[in-house]
Amino acid sequence: MAKEVSRQFGVVLQRRPAVSKWADWVWSVADIVPDAPATDGWREIAREGDVVRYMNAPFTATLYEKMVEAYDSNIETGQPAIWVALAENDAGDPPWRVIGVTVDPYQAQSWQEAGEGLVERIALAPDAVAWMARFLQEVPEAPAFRKRRRDSAKVEEPQFGKTPIFSPEHRRSEQD
Repeated sequence: MAKEVSRQFGVVLQRRPAVSKWADWVWSVADIVPDAPATDGWREIAREGDVVRYMNAPFTATLYEKMVEAYDSNIETGQPAIWVALAENDAGDPPWRVIGVTVDPYQAQSWQEAGEGLVERIALAPDAVAWMARFLQEVPEAPAFRKRRRDSAKVEEPQFGKTPIFSPEHRRSEQD
Protein backbone atom coordinates (compact mmCIF):
# COMPACT_ATOMS: atom_id res chain seq x y z
CA MET A 1 0.00 0.00 0.00
CA ALA A 2 1.42 3.37 -1.05
CA LYS A 3 1.32 6.36 1.28
CA GLU A 4 0.51 8.56 -1.68
CA VAL A 5 -0.64 8.13 -5.26
CA SER A 6 -0.75 10.64 -8.09
CA ARG A 7 -2.66 11.04 -11.30
CA GLN A 8 -2.22 13.43 -14.21
CA PHE A 9 -5.02 15.70 -15.45
CA GLY A 10 -5.45 18.17 -18.27
CA VAL A 11 -7.22 21.48 -17.70
CA VAL A 12 -9.65 22.76 -20.34
CA LEU A 13 -10.11 26.53 -20.22
CA GLN A 14 -12.96 28.23 -22.08
CA ARG A 15 -13.17 31.80 -23.34
CA ARG A 16 -16.52 33.27 -24.35
CA PRO A 17 -17.69 36.83 -25.01
CA ALA A 18 -18.82 38.77 -21.95
CA VAL A 19 -22.18 40.47 -21.74
CA SER A 20 -20.68 43.13 -19.48
CA LYS A 21 -19.40 46.42 -20.84
CA TRP A 22 -16.43 46.22 -18.43
CA ALA A 23 -14.95 42.98 -19.74
CA ASP A 24 -14.44 41.60 -23.23
CA TRP A 25 -14.18 37.92 -22.28
CA VAL A 26 -15.36 35.50 -19.61
CA TRP A 27 -12.85 32.80 -18.72
CA SER A 28 -13.81 29.57 -16.97
CA VAL A 29 -12.55 26.04 -16.49
CA ALA A 30 -14.80 23.98 -18.73
CA ASP A 31 -13.49 20.49 -18.06
CA ILE A 32 -10.82 18.28 -16.55
CA VAL A 33 -9.38 15.48 -18.67
CA PRO A 34 -7.90 12.52 -16.73
CA ASP A 35 -4.62 11.19 -18.17
CA ALA A 36 -4.52 13.90 -20.85
CA PRO A 37 -1.56 13.91 -23.25
CA ALA A 38 1.14 16.45 -22.47
CA THR A 39 0.93 19.85 -24.13
CA ASP A 40 3.49 22.60 -24.24
CA GLY A 41 1.42 25.28 -22.51
CA TRP A 42 -2.09 26.20 -23.62
CA ARG A 43 -3.18 24.63 -26.90
CA GLU A 44 -6.40 25.52 -28.71
CA ILE A 45 -8.56 22.40 -28.98
CA ALA A 46 -11.95 23.72 -30.15
CA ARG A 47 -13.52 26.84 -31.63
CA GLU A 48 -17.24 27.47 -32.11
CA GLY A 49 -17.80 31.03 -33.21
CA ASP A 50 -16.48 33.30 -30.46
CA VAL A 51 -16.19 30.46 -27.91
CA VAL A 52 -12.68 29.01 -27.77
CA ARG A 53 -11.40 26.10 -25.67
CA TYR A 54 -7.78 25.60 -24.69
CA MET A 55 -6.10 22.67 -22.97
CA ASN A 56 -2.97 22.54 -20.85
CA ALA A 57 -1.57 19.29 -19.44
CA PRO A 58 -0.31 17.53 -17.41
CA PHE A 59 -1.09 18.68 -13.87
CA THR A 60 -0.77 16.29 -10.97
CA ALA A 61 -3.33 15.60 -8.25
CA THR A 62 -1.86 13.60 -5.39
CA LEU A 63 -3.73 11.65 -2.72
CA TYR A 64 -1.99 11.43 0.65
CA GLU A 65 -2.60 8.84 3.33
CA LYS A 66 -2.98 11.52 6.03
CA MET A 67 -5.75 13.34 4.14
CA VAL A 68 -8.17 10.40 3.88
CA GLU A 69 -10.89 12.28 5.78
CA ALA A 70 -10.86 15.09 3.19
CA TYR A 71 -11.18 12.67 0.26
CA ASP A 72 -13.96 10.79 2.06
CA SER A 73 -15.89 14.00 2.54
CA ASN A 74 -15.43 14.84 -1.16
CA ILE A 75 -16.85 11.47 -2.26
CA GLU A 76 -19.64 11.48 0.35
CA THR A 77 -21.09 14.71 -1.04
CA GLY A 78 -22.60 12.62 -3.81
CA GLN A 79 -20.98 14.93 -6.36
CA PRO A 80 -17.21 14.31 -6.12
CA ALA A 81 -15.22 17.21 -7.50
CA ILE A 82 -11.79 18.35 -8.52
CA TRP A 83 -10.72 21.95 -8.10
CA VAL A 84 -8.47 23.97 -10.37
CA ALA A 85 -6.67 27.10 -9.20
CA LEU A 86 -5.66 29.65 -11.82
CA ALA A 87 -3.61 32.83 -11.49
CA GLU A 88 -3.57 35.72 -13.92
CA ASN A 89 -0.70 35.76 -16.39
CA ASP A 90 -0.64 39.03 -18.33
CA ALA A 91 2.15 37.81 -20.61
CA GLY A 92 0.36 34.75 -21.94
CA ASP A 93 -2.49 33.87 -24.23
CA PRO A 94 -4.74 32.79 -22.62
CA PRO A 95 -3.95 35.12 -19.72
CA TRP A 96 -4.11 32.39 -17.04
CA ARG A 97 -1.66 29.90 -15.58
CA VAL A 98 -2.61 26.82 -13.59
CA ILE A 99 -1.48 26.93 -9.97
CA GLY A 100 -2.68 23.42 -9.20
CA VAL A 101 -5.40 20.80 -9.23
CA THR A 102 -6.71 19.02 -6.14
CA VAL A 103 -9.42 16.66 -4.95
CA ASP A 104 -8.94 17.91 -1.38
CA PRO A 105 -11.82 20.28 -0.52
CA TYR A 106 -9.82 21.83 2.33
CA GLN A 107 -6.96 22.79 0.04
CA ALA A 108 -9.47 24.21 -2.44
CA GLN A 109 -11.01 26.26 0.35
CA SER A 110 -7.61 27.70 1.25
CA TRP A 111 -7.10 28.70 -2.40
CA GLN A 112 -10.51 30.41 -2.38
CA GLU A 113 -9.79 32.22 0.86
CA ALA A 114 -6.63 33.68 -0.67
CA GLY A 115 -8.99 35.77 -2.80
CA GLU A 116 -6.72 35.95 -5.82
CA GLY A 117 -7.08 34.33 -9.20
CA LEU A 118 -9.79 31.89 -10.09
CA VAL A 119 -10.75 28.64 -8.35
CA GLU A 120 -13.16 26.41 -10.25
CA ARG A 121 -14.99 23.31 -9.05
CA ILE A 122 -15.48 20.65 -11.73
CA ALA A 123 -17.32 17.34 -11.45
CA LEU A 124 -14.86 14.48 -11.18
CA ALA A 125 -14.99 11.88 -13.97
CA PRO A 126 -16.26 8.43 -12.88
CA ASP A 127 -12.91 6.73 -13.52
CA ALA A 128 -11.16 9.35 -11.37
CA VAL A 129 -13.73 8.76 -8.60
CA ALA A 130 -12.95 5.03 -8.85
CA TRP A 131 -9.22 5.88 -8.57
CA MET A 132 -9.90 7.79 -5.34
CA ALA A 133 -12.14 5.02 -3.98
CA ARG A 134 -9.46 2.37 -4.63
CA PHE A 135 -6.92 4.45 -2.72
CA LEU A 136 -9.34 4.94 0.18
CA GLN A 137 -10.00 1.19 0.35
CA GLU A 138 -6.28 0.41 0.50
CA VAL A 139 -5.51 2.89 3.26
CA PRO A 140 -5.77 1.35 6.72
CA GLU A 141 -8.37 2.73 9.08
CA ALA A 142 -7.07 5.77 10.92
CA PRO A 143 -6.53 5.14 14.62
CA ALA A 144 -9.25 6.49 16.88
CA PHE A 145 -8.56 9.85 18.46
CA ARG A 146 -7.21 9.55 21.98
CA LYS A 147 -7.15 12.58 24.17
CA ARG A 148 -3.90 12.71 26.05
CA ARG A 149 -3.93 13.00 29.80
CA ARG A 150 -2.14 15.88 31.42
CA ASP A 151 0.84 15.18 33.52
CA SER A 152 0.58 16.40 37.06
CA ALA A 153 1.83 19.94 37.38
CA LYS A 154 5.25 20.34 38.87
CA VAL A 155 5.23 22.62 41.87
CA GLU A 156 8.24 24.86 42.06
CA GLU A 157 10.39 24.28 45.11
CA PRO A 158 11.40 27.27 47.23
CA GLN A 159 14.92 28.43 46.47
CA PHE A 160 17.11 31.00 48.15
CA GLY A 161 14.65 31.43 51.01
CA LYS A 162 11.85 32.89 48.87
CA THR A 163 8.41 31.54 48.09
CA PRO A 164 7.93 30.81 44.38
CA ILE A 165 5.85 33.44 42.58
CA PHE A 166 3.60 30.92 40.87
CA SER A 167 3.15 28.48 43.71
CA PRO A 168 -0.48 27.32 43.98
CA GLU A 169 -0.34 27.54 47.77
CA HIS A 170 1.27 30.96 47.96
CA ARG A 171 -0.28 33.11 45.26
CA ARG A 172 0.46 36.75 45.54
CA SER A 173 -2.51 38.80 46.53
CA GLU A 174 -3.31 42.07 44.83
CA GLN A 175 -2.31 43.87 48.03
CA ASP A 176 1.33 42.68 47.90
